Amino acid sequence: MGGLGAWLKQAEPVLRHSRAGVVTERGRHPWPSLLARAERLAAGLPDAPYGWVVPADGGERSVVGLLALGLLDPAPRWVLGDPAVWAADGHAPLGDGELTAAGPQAAPPPEVAGPTYATASSGTTGRPKLLFGRPHAIPAAVRLYADGMPEYAAAEVFATCSAIDFAAAFYMVAAPAMALGRDLVLFRPGSWATAVPELAGRPGVCLAPPALAALGARTAAGRHDFRGTSFVPAGGGLTPERAGRIRAGFPGCDFLTMLGSTETGLVTVGRTVRADGHVGAPLPGKPVWLEDVGPDGVGTLWTRGPDTRFAVTGGRLTTGPDGAVTTGDLAHRADGGGGFVLDGRADDLIKVDGVSVYPREITAAVRALPGVRDASVSVDRSRTGDRLTVIVMGTAAVTEDRVRDACARLPVPVTPHRVLCRPADETAYDARGKVLR
Repeated sequence: MGGLGAWLKQAEPVLRHSRAGVVTERGRHPWPSLLARAERLAAGLPDAPYGWVVPADGGERSVVGLLALGLLDPAPRWVLGDPAVWAADGHAPLGDGELTAAGPQAAPPPEVAGPTYATASSGTTGRPKLLFGRPHAIPAAVRLYADGMPEYAAAEVFATCSAIDFAAAFYMVAAPAMALGRDLVLFRPGSWATAVPELAGRPGVCLAPPALAALGARTAAGRHDFRGTSFVPAGGGLTPERAGRIRAGFPGCDFLTMLGSTETGLVTVGRTVRADGHVGAPLPGKPVWLEDVGPDGVGTLWTRGPDTRFAVTGGRLTTGPDGAVTTGDLAHRADGGGGFVLDGRADDLIKVDGVSVYPREITAAVRALPGVRDASVSVDRSRTGDRLTVIVMGTAAVTEDRVRDACARLPVPVTPHRVLCRPADETAYDARGKVLR
């Protein structure tokens, strides 16, 4: 577990002398001024038996809360999420709302000792959960990314339109910006005007769902040079067609296509946009391997590293010896040893009308329809048979009949219980960039 002192100790002098800062719709907030606010907050913190909750609203106050906790020695426990869900009853937020005392529902499993941090799931299943890691591993995770991806080492700006309790936004954007003292741009999905001037003409990394990045391309409108900007597709779904629309508005930009999850952290990374399920090669310095490989070469992906999680509430985390972890992603090695091709996830397999199918096969078929900008599949397992809802964002040309026809033409035909067609704009997504259901 390592030392239990301040986990941001090495970053503190970098931030104190940095000319960068946090950029929101409210303006620019330099790192030295945010650090001073955090030091005042940390100096007056009372005891909190279950640790602290940091609000994940995307404002600078969330960053101040993270900085304050990172400066405390010994390090406390903390949760990045909604205080209304994870805070103790009757405890008012401190300062300008940067921190709230956590309640017992935010504690890790009883067998877990020492400082922990957690990001909260979105609770789409109706049961929000926390996934726990060690805060002292966060700097090591940032070093792993900077050493393994030149784009991260060179980035002057990290940006995201996802709430920072979304694990990818925290790990891939917020943590690197804090640890390296670079610009951190936090903006709402409909406010690309905040991000575009910060990304233009600078090396940077922007994490956004592909459908929202395509909407951002309308704001950018090809008016600037974005060579050096690397888009990270949050949640997958980046197709060659969608990449073309993003590049039309952000000329010169590139893509870092990644496979990862809340449980495993970043697993693989690629730099080409493909439609065949190829998810890139293992991140340099992070072991990735297949277990339980079948005759067809398909096995379960496993990994270990400083960005993985080791405990969970409200669910089960599949772990192995030496900190190895998996989410049940199924994959096979690409021809020639060039990374992995994703085949689905073991627990994603559903049965519709007695037919076994993976949701990603359905979304791929629907996204291929003219006029479709994004698609999502949800499954109701509360009844005897799985009931499937397909949600589609696109133009008026996208109709329920066309979606049903695409599902019927799958190699294993599927009949959705419901099809919902919506306009392709930012109102179709929540604060984490996930499709609203």
